[in-house]
Amino acid sequence: MKKASVSQVASWILALAALAVVLFPLYWMVNTSLKPASEVFQSPPTFYSSRWTLEPYRHMWATRPFGRYFFNSLVVSGGSTLLAMALSSLAAYGFSRFHMRWERAGILVLLLTQMLPGTLLIIPYFQFMARLGLINSYLALILAYVSFALPFSTWMLIGFFRSIPRELDEAAMMDGCGRIESFWRVILPLSLPGLVAVATFTFLQSWNSYVFALVLTTDPSMFPLPVGIANIMGEYQVQWNELMAASVLATLPVMVLYGFLERYLVAGITAGAVKG
Repeated sequence: MKKASVSQVASWILALAALAVVLFPLYWMVNTSLKPASEVFQSPPTFYSSRWTLEPYRHMWATRPFGRYFFNSLVVSGGSTLLAMALSSLAAYGFSRFHMRWERAGILVLLLTQMLPGTLLIIPYFQFMARLGLINSYLALILAYVSFALPFSTWMLIGFFRSIPRELDEAAMMDGCGRIESFWRVILPLSLPGLVAVATFTFLQSWNSYVFALVLTTDPSMFPLPVGIANIMGEYQVQWNELMAASVLATLPVMVLYGFLERYLVAGITAGAVKG
């Protein structure tokens, strides 16, 4: 019993230490966002300020179009997630239900595309979108983000769809459902954890993307959050408390998303790793 209790205490200590290491940057970001400007560069730094204020949030929101940045990110991330979910689920269903000669090669190509650095495609993407007249548009960003999320999303959903017995499809079609209707009414509801995991992955990738948003948008009214926050850094000085305030606000939707979808996300990632 003593050995077991000692090992249990050691595990708790290690877990708390790891949690502290993970949460400290988040705390420091919040702490800095609430400090007055005169205290930000104080040496030694203060780990807790008695003069916390919401003035950095108010000033940042009043002097910069942060609401517009936020709206742009929501539109782009939401559109990318919906389009990637629709395309990847149909592609994964085809791979899991129809036998094709090039099936293994197709799945291998999906995985190989993840080895290609996205930055190599910046110039071709820009030229292509410029020819289509899509620079400074939501569609340009959505298409770019979907193209990167689609291979991984499809590969992940293949494992989920393969874990669902084909007899369910056949039973649904015997009851009068067509192929698409059985897919919609039977396969998708049973794959909810996988769909949530894929949707979360796509949303976060789009929400945090900076390089493509910087290249494909030149109009400040089209900047998403990462580009808008980067513009808070001035040429001669940086208002770190306002920069951290903007970062806190940009982090909140992600934290809320994880809070609501955590149980589905964990189940989806775990099941996707062992099935298929």
